[in-house]
Amino acid sequence: MPNAKTVADAANRLYKQKDEDALEVLIGMREKAIDANPALKDFETMGGLDELKAMGRRILNRWNKELYGVVCGGKSGDQKDRKAVLDSLNLGETAVIAAVASALLTLGVYAAIAAALAPLIVKRFIWPAKDELCAAWGEGVKE
Repeated sequence: MPNAKTVADAANRLYKQKDEDALEVLIGMREKAIDANPALKDFETMGGLDELKAMGRRILNRWNKELYGVVCGGKSGDQKDRKAVLDSLNLGETAVIAAVASALLTLGVYAAIAAALAPLIVKRFIWPAKDELCAAWGEGVKE
């Protein structure tokens, strides 16, 4: 399994290179490639389009809810990840992306998927609502 820094670096590269739609497609492509060949779970991979984007959106929604539970929930076992994500908000978007990528890894998300999910979750849910993080993020999760 790759280390969290490697995944965080990949996530920040994708943040700079891809818009939200492209990230959803990439997530779906990677999930499909991993389903076909589980050995790819720790690598950046590419593969096909509309159905992949829909799959990417479903995966995003699932892991976004899980991560929301870690950061905004009350489970004592999540305190380390919660603190890392919330502390990173003062450091900037790249720090938040790195913290989110690391938290996703601890949730069991494959590295290739976590690298694409982290910038999308930060762009869409965390960064726009950083001052009211849990309240706004919770509203986004319900939609």
